[in-house]
Amino acid sequence: MLGWYDETPIENQEWQFKYGLHSEFIDLLFSEKLTPEQHRRLDILHHGTEEQIKQLAENT
Repeated sequence: MLGWYDETPIENQEWQFKYGLHSEFIDLLFSEKLTPEQHRRLDILHHGTEEQIKQLAENT
């Protein structure tokens, strides 16, 4: 688990559930090696805006 993602803001957690991306967040969080794209997605899921998270869901 990547330590710098310990405290995901509540609103980001809510948006992850709202857009069906919470499982992806958990999977990425516990992945050993991430591609640059996976790391970008993890960053957005952790501290992005609702619009950014919505766009991730639309591009999945």
